[in-house]
Parts: sequence; structure tokens; C-alpha cells
Amino acid sequence: MDISDAGRRGVRQLVGELEEAVDVDELRSRAVSGLARLIPADGAQWYHFGAHDGSVRALALPAESFHSDPAVIYDHPVDHPLTGAMLVSGTGGAWRVSDAAADRDWRRTHCYNLDFRPFGMHRHLVASDRDEAGVTGYALLRGGSDFTEEQRDLLGYAQPHLAAAERLLAERQRMYALLAAALASAGQPGRGVAAVAVDGVVRALDAVAAELLPRLDGDPRIGLGAPPGAGRAFRAHDIDVRAVECAVPDVPRLLLLRDVAPGRAAARALGLTEREHRTLEHIDAGRTPVEAARAMGISLTTVRGYVASLHRKLNAGHTAALLRAGRDAGLLGE
Repeated sequence: MDISDAGRRGVRQLVGELEEAVDVDELRSRAVSGLARLIPADGAQWYHFGAHDGSVRALALPAESFHSDPAVIYDHPVDHPLTGAMLVSGTGGAWRVSDAAADRDWRRTHCYNLDFRPFGMHRHLVASDRDEAGVTGYALLRGGSDFTEEQRDLLGYAQPHLAAAERLLAERQRMYALLAAALASAGQPGRGVAAVAVDGVVRALDAVAAELLPRLDGDPRIGLGAPPGAGRAFRAHDIDVRAVECAVPDVPRLLLLRDVAPGRAAARALGLTEREHRTLEHIDAGRTPVEAARAMGISLTTVRGYVASLHRKLNAGHTAALLRAGRDAGLLGE
């Protein structure tokens, strides 16, 4: 790629600005306007073709620089030269429409809907990338002179960096949503949330977690050095521990903690085994016997035996009565 140092710095600066976006929509809007500044253009657009449903979505700035219906722009005939360049090859670089169309009279097709006569915009620079979700990219357009080779290379260089910034922000949003849900659940009796920092230190985020963590002290599964096959959930010292992973740097892994000691004490008093008690909890969570067997790593036949034993020991004739009896006996949480 023939890119100047100033061009690379411009891309890095733009990506740095995008880190301040509060959501993906704002990031795309900033990216579109930033690209138009970085590579002088009269209009810029983010676009996406859905791989499964053929949907077309786009965000253009200024809004009138592209057609109001993105499908008019991008839903072009199969035999048009842009089809191969954009949808088939899924190039990770950038290309000029003038290059892809060669000597074809591409300006007369509806592909780029050149009813932009008030703007005189007929020069297009496009970057696209393809994955399982479809084809996503950015397009720049302007009137007058065509885009240069260096500008084409610069857009091709910027595209994967912008895509990475969007994935990072989306992951952060997902993690913050999980954190909010986890902290909300911590308000229930016997439930808490802790965070595992990048250095492996576990810190309680609420009073319940502060009370439960000492009982897990020294268990290697709660830190970063969990042994292979330990899984993302386990039970130790009458505490259910579920790990919520995050691939985003500097965002800690969460541990959702649930104190099952009161329920276990009630189970022992009623003569229930730990496996029978856990089977009852799976039923209470709405899981089928097959799902419960998979979660506990045992056979379906064994789970059915536990269910039959639960009905007998709790004197319950059907599932609703079984769950009611379990809750009345303190075997299940509120």
C-alpha cells in the first residue's frame, strides 16, 4: 500500500476518537464524517449487506449525498461489474468504481443511482469486507477529479481498523449490559458479583460477594489460572460460581456468586442428595431433563431417577407441586 505517514497517523487519530463513542451508531456516524475529512469527499457512507436475508442498511453524511433508499444504490443487477467486486470477492481492500466498471457505461445503471445531478457526484471510492454476517464497508463520493491511488490505499488501510473499533465497542456495550444485569441480580438474597482483574486479583463488588469470597479462598478456578476443563461454572463450599468472560482489554471478568448453603442444609434435613437438590434447581430454572443431564454431565436416565426420587421424598404428584414443596421447604430461592 502506498500510504504516507501522515495518512496512517490520520487513521490512528480517527480510531482514537471513535473510542469515545457511546454506542455503535455514534461510532459509525463519527467514522463516516472522519473519513470524509481524511480523504476529501463530498459525501460518505457506511453500508451493510445482510448475508442471510439480503437486507441493506446504510448511514450517509450528508443524508442527501446518497439515495434515501440504500437498496437503490447497492441492490444492483447480477451482471453488473460491481457485483463481483463487492459481493463475490469480498475484498478487504478498497477500489474505485471507475476501476471496477472499466469501460462499461456504469453511470447509466441504477447501481449508484446517479440522479445526484445537483451535486455532480459520480466518483466513488468503496471499501468492503466480508464475514458470516454479510458485507460491510464504507463508500466515499465526490464530483470533479477521481480519487487517487494513494487515497484508495488509505481507505483500504482504514477499513479494518474501523471494523475493529466497532467490534471493540460492541463488545464493551455487551459487557456493560452484563455488568448491569449482574449487579441488579446481586440485589437478590444470597447473590453477589465479583470482578477478576487482569492481574488475577478477585475483588468483591457488593457486600454479598465480600461475604462469600473468603469461603472460596485458594480455589484456583476463580482466578485466571483455571485448570483446563474447569468450565465456566462450578460449585464449591455451597457456592455456585459462574464466570462471565470478556475479550475486551482492561474490562474485568465477572464472577456471579450464589450462596446455596441454606438450600443445601434444607436438602440434607429432608434426606435429599446434592445431585437431587441440583436437579430440583434445574427444574426450577425451567430446564428439561435433557438440559439438566447435560448441565450436570450425567445421563438422562439418571436425571429421571432423581426426578422420581424428588417426587417421592417431597410427596409431590406433579411438577408444579414439586416446585411449590421445594420452595416451601427452603430448597429453592425466592
